[in-house]
Amino acid sequence: MAQESKVHILWLPAAGDSGCSISMLQAASPDLADAVTDLKLAIDFWQPVMTPDYDLGWVSAGYTSEDRSQVPLMRAAFDDSPVDVLIVEGSIQTGTPKGGRMGDYCTIGEYGGKPRSALELLGKLASKASYVVALGQCAAFGGIPAATGNLTQATSVVNALQTVGVSTKNPVINMPGCPAHPDWTLVTLASILQGYAPDLDSKGRPRAFFERTIHDSCPRRGHYDKGEFAAAFDEPGCLWKLGCKGPITYAACALTKWNNGLGFCTQGGPMCWGCMHESFPDSPTSPFFKEVESVPTLLGLDANTVAGIMAAGTVVGLSAHAISSHYRNKKAVEEEAKAH
Repeated sequence: MAQESKVHILWLPAAGDSGCSISMLQAASPDLADAVTDLKLAIDFWQPVMTPDYDLGWVSAGYTSEDRSQVPLMRAAFDDSPVDVLIVEGSIQTGTPKGGRMGDYCTIGEYGGKPRSALELLGKLASKASYVVALGQCAAFGGIPAATGNLTQATSVVNALQTVGVSTKNPVINMPGCPAHPDWTLVTLASILQGYAPDLDSKGRPRAFFERTIHDSCPRRGHYDKGEFAAAFDEPGCLWKLGCKGPITYAACALTKWNNGLGFCTQGGPMCWGCMHESFPDSPTSPFFKEVESVPTLLGLDANTVAGIMAAGTVVGLSAHAISSHYRNKKAVEEEAKAH
């Protein structure tokens, strides 16, 4: 089915742990398999799920070992294979190791008898892709590889592209998180593939999922408004004084939740780690168990307002569902629009 599809996606791995790939496999709204078939996606290269046991196009072309599985990637970067959407997972290491070239801290396969770095491949693929998605904290903001120390000069996709002087056809879409939320990612992909440009904030994030802090809609918010702070994680109360980073982290975790809407960090017991904050894991998201010293002015809410917030969350969830279902009914929507 992928060979017959028209939307070509390449998934470029860089300095990361494949956590966002694992997260994507757990997508629920929409389901990843539904998204692939309904959106007619041809995932030409996605290394963590490509093995010689599965024919994803490159096996039938005669490449039958994992060492050669980069062939579709190289064809897209150096030949004329199409790239509609480039998804980058992991930060881009721009440093120059001793005796090597810029970017050689991370190489992915070979082409023309030479090892090719993630930095070089990013530049070539991003320049021809219709859309570039920096998926996960590492790709969006640098993440753990770019934390204090950073001997390899790991950085975000946007910064790496600026370093090599490559521009993109559309603004890079940042989907931060460690890992990135799979449903938010697929809803965003569904939107752009239908021609709807996402409303991005100043940090390149879709506003639909990064407009409010986690603290605003946290189920423990009522405790904060009453000045009830937990002294231990197994106690009721706001977790702010235990180091919760919800007041400084913008994300819709408390509204859409994770694992098909089952829950999220502060609801499950631990605090918010701030994994979607642009500085994670450096200050102010660390030290992890230290109270945030300063936060933006917080809107005053009483405990009774929490119910209203959760109701708003339901509206957001319904809106997200409507967007994710839109591509199934595109023709009907267009006909209705013409009627009006």
